[in-house]
Parts: sequence; structure tokens; C-alpha cells
Amino acid sequence: MLTRILRLISSILLIPACIAVTAAFYDGITSITAISESGLRFIFGALAYCILHLLIFKPDFLYVLGHEFTHAVATIFSGGKATNIKVSGKGGSVRSTKPNAFVMLAPYLIPGYAVLLAILYFLLSFFIDVGRFSDLFIFLIGFTLMLHLTYTSQSMREKQSDLIKSGYLFSISFIYIANLAIVFGIISLLFKDADFLDFISCTYVRSEQFYYGFWRQLFL
Repeated sequence: MLTRILRLISSILLIPACIAVTAAFYDGITSITAISESGLRFIFGALAYCILHLLIFKPDFLYVLGHEFTHAVATIFSGGKATNIKVSGKGGSVRSTKPNAFVMLAPYLIPGYAVLLAILYFLLSFFIDVGRFSDLFIFLIGFTLMLHLTYTSQSMREKQSDLIKSGYLFSISFIYIANLAIVFGIISLLFKDADFLDFISCTYVRSEQFYYGFWRQLFL
């Protein structure tokens, strides 16, 4: 009961932060005045996934594979073991010896395929000239990031068991904030007008204003 009460309080406290990060994200996006060639590759990749998902087919198996793999990796990083991994186009599961909040929420917070691509790109740079593949890399980052955002949004609507176990309102608030930060972080690498530090600063200032305003209304 105490855990549920703390989760409820945490969920309520995250709502102003959600508003603040949304406003900061909007300000950061609207500050972009020119789209670079790299930015266009990123946008084309995101659009390509949208076309695939909406008009051709939904890569459910690919998403479930990445989802369960991320659960497994999060379990290992938490000092546990992941066993009995099952994957199909209709769903999947993995048995974790460390079923904490991070393990349960990791697939919704971390764009697994985008991270895997970045690691692969980094490792290959030691052996070959990866510069000639930079356009393809940026395109695939946009593609995989949109895959992550699409299925994460779908899971939040369907109230996946992972989210319910961690506290639904708390989970969706935390996932929302984390995903906006990750997306803007990637965008800031592709668009020179989008400054990630400004985004963080703006989020902090707006959050502080919200919390101080609530505190003043309640106690002053």
C-alpha cells in the first residue's frame, strides 16, 4: 500500500515536468530555421518507416524481438540473468531474475535498434572508413527511432503489463519525458539550431516555475 501511495505521489509530481518538457521540445523544434542534408536523411528515414507501418505491413516480430532483447540486456546490467526468451509476431516474454522498474520499462525508454546501430557504427569505424555510410546510418537512425516511438505509443495505449506493474501513470509520464529527451538529443546532433543544453535548461526552468507556483499556492 505504501509503495502504491508513493507511486501515485511521484506520478502527480511528474505531470508538471511533462508539461515543461513538452514546452521545451516545442521551443527547440520551432527554433530550427534550416534543414541540413543530414537532417533530411533523418526525416526520410522516419517517413519511410511511417509508410511501411501504415501502408505495407507492421513489423511486429522485429519490434517484439527488440523489446525482449532490451529486457534481457537491462536484466544483465542490473546484475541478473535473463532466460526462457520467447519471441513471436503476436508477443513475447523473458524470464528475469531482477524484475525491477528499470528492467520492465527499458524497452519503452531505450530505442534498442537505434542504439545497436550506433554501437555497430562506432565499432566499424576502427576497421573501415564509415564516413561513406553516414547517409545510410542517419537514414536508419530515423527509421528505427520512428519504429520505437510508434510501438511505444501503441503499448502505452494498450496498457501493457510492464507499465501496469510499474504504476501506469508513473510509467507513461516517465516514458514520455525520457523519449522526448532522447528524440531531441538525436535531433540536436543533426540540426545545428537545436541545442540540447538549451532544451535541458528550458525544461528545468519551466519545471521549477511550475513546482514553485504549486508550492506557493498551497503553503504561502
